[in-house]
Amino acid sequence: MPFNLFRKDPKAHSVVMIITGSCCIPGFAPLDEQARQAVKQAIAETGTDVQVREIPASSAMYGAVPRSLIAQWFQSANSGQMPLPAVLVNGNVASTGIPANIEAIKTALLPIVEAQIIEEKEQK
Repeated sequence: MPFNLFRKDPKAHSVVMIITGSCCIPGFAPLDEQARQAVKQAIAETGTDVQVREIPASSAMYGAVPRSLIAQWFQSANSGQMPLPAVLVNGNVASTGIPANIEAIKTALLPIVEAQIIEEKEQK
């Protein structure tokens, strides 16, 4: 089965993606690092087995994420909110802006945790 970042099956290749802003604005580097640490903490606290990927905002703008997410970011930016860095869990927005919301990331990881627990029980 080919890899699909936006697959809705939480058991299959679950991915946390961090959309970084430091590619375009070097001053975003500390904010991107804070998002990395928030993701790391959320994964550690939930015990989730996921892939973590980072992509620059410029890549996101040119097709790496669905257009609907880009539209959300523009709406946020136009209303004075900071849309980056953004954290996506299996293609769904878990957190945007600063600081990254650890609790929201953990909540987004819960379906993955539950699916992994069920899978482990089925294998026994």
